[in-house]
Amino acid sequence: MTASAIQPLLAAFDQLNNAYLEAEVDKALEHQTAITPHLLAILEAVADNPLRYALEGHNAHAYAAALLAHFQEPAAHRLRIRAFSIKEERLVDLWGDMTTETLPTLLYRTCAGSLTGIMDLISNREADQYVRCAAMEALSYAAAFDPERRDEVVAFLQGLFTGAEAAADSYFWGNLAATLCDLHPGDSMAVITQAYADKLVTPAFLEPAYVAAANEKTREASRADLISWVQARMPVDVHAYISWFAEFHQEDHDQSPTA
Repeated sequence: MTASAIQPLLAAFDQLNNAYLEAEVDKALEHQTAITPHLLAILEAVADNPLRYALEGHNAHAYAAALLAHFQEPAAHRLRIRAFSIKEERLVDLWGDMTTETLPTLLYRTCAGSLTGIMDLISNREADQYVRCAAMEALSYAAAFDPERRDEVVAFLQGLFTGAEAAADSYFWGNLAATLCDLHPGDSMAVITQAYADKLVTPAFLEPAYVAAANEKTREASRADLISWVQARMPVDVHAYISWFAEFHQEDHDQSPTA
């Protein structure tokens, strides 16, 4: 595909439109090599100046994010992390529910086996709490599909309960404990119990009975449950990443973002 043929495709993606551009996505899939650098440039534009990108009313970032995840493009990984490590108001303007619904999969599919970037995102107190929680979920995907990495993931998460990693009322803490439960809390019970004692995790967010029930399972059963849950969470194909998002994002832009 020539540059002259790619530009109209990118322009179509960039238009706010109630209709999902399935035919255009299929065309992009056919020309992965040619279109990938352009999709990476779109993510970089979001990361470099999210305010300008939002004010100008672009939409191509949603398609770029989904396509690059489908391609499992490792060059998109750090760009994606930067593009989601933005102020909350810009995050809502640009990504909406994509943060909680598909970001875990987007991170997992572009990490190329390296968890460093995801761990850095979780550790970044300046990042939005929901983005950090999505990164925790991405780590659980890695442990679910590669059990040899479970201990690495669990040890990292256990080390994040010092109390300095987030505000006391952040969802970060409860989500952290819940993720350890998903991975089987047997070797994390002391850490989770202390988190309750320190009031980092509250029973209202994560019931102690839930933790106890998770601990009664075998590790193998926990992994099987996690895999089933992850597979249900992951979009079934590239179209599922963004077809719903097109309508959501159009509604969200009925009000223009403010500076």
